[in-house]
Amino acid sequence: MAYVNMIEMMNQATKGRYAIGAFNFFNYLTARTIIETCEERKSPVILQTSVKTVRQLGTAHIMDMVLPLMKKTSVPVALHLDHCKETEVAKQCMDAGWSSIMYDGSSFAFEENVAKTKEIVAYAKKKDISVEGELGAIVGVEEDIVVDDHAGSLADVDLSVRFTAETGVDAFAPAIGTAHGMYKGKPKLDYERFSDIRGRVKTNLVVHGGTGLADDVFRRLIQIGASKINVSTAIKMAYFRGMKASDGLTEPLQADRMMEKEVQEVVTHCIGVFGSVGKA
Repeated sequence: MAYVNMIEMMNQATKGRYAIGAFNFFNYLTARTIIETCEERKSPVILQTSVKTVRQLGTAHIMDMVLPLMKKTSVPVALHLDHCKETEVAKQCMDAGWSSIMYDGSSFAFEENVAKTKEIVAYAKKKDISVEGELGAIVGVEEDIVVDDHAGSLADVDLSVRFTAETGVDAFAPAIGTAHGMYKGKPKLDYERFSDIRGRVKTNLVVHGGTGLADDVFRRLIQIGASKINVSTAIKMAYFRGMKASDGLTEPLQADRMMEKEVQEVVTHCIGVFGSVGKA
């Protein structure tokens, strides 16, 4: 069984200066395509669900759908809950079988973020589940979470050190200027801040808002120390490209194949740029 939490794969990625792609899925077709594409290229992978997807499909249905896929694959795969702001939802997913959780307390004051994240970490450790935390506010739209430009804030370096030490998270997502959804203009990333955080914390680092970043930006962030990169919007866009291309077809399986092909191309490109091909 290759179903794991994401600690060891991220540890190896940090040491090897590559990153694991964390791809959002929203149905069986996207989950299967992501896993099979990574298996073909011997790349570890993180499957991500949003809270919105969990609410719509239900924890039991999601596990019934993806657990057989994860059990039979030969590459390490983690099932990760992304941007969860509610402790009860996080616990429900952990109880249902998720192997990794992101608790997003970034909208709270620092001390409250620490306290709530620590609660999730304590619960997760009993189940051998990895936990990701966040500091600062990443602008844009991520499912039902909307952060406008004025509410965005970058992660403070000193507070990042305190946050990772006090919470004991396994992965840390500092806000450095990336955005969820599509970028409006050229993104302005604070590489120096990211480098300073990398130099002062032992925790594996995560980059959110991967859709729309140039390949050289990814490579620079990975060289600094990013070991997990989130890709959501690009998967959705690929799915819709396949759907539009299938307009006029009368065979549903042909339409599925067109959507699979588009998603496969996105995943293939990302894991190639991230350097995870052949690392499983």
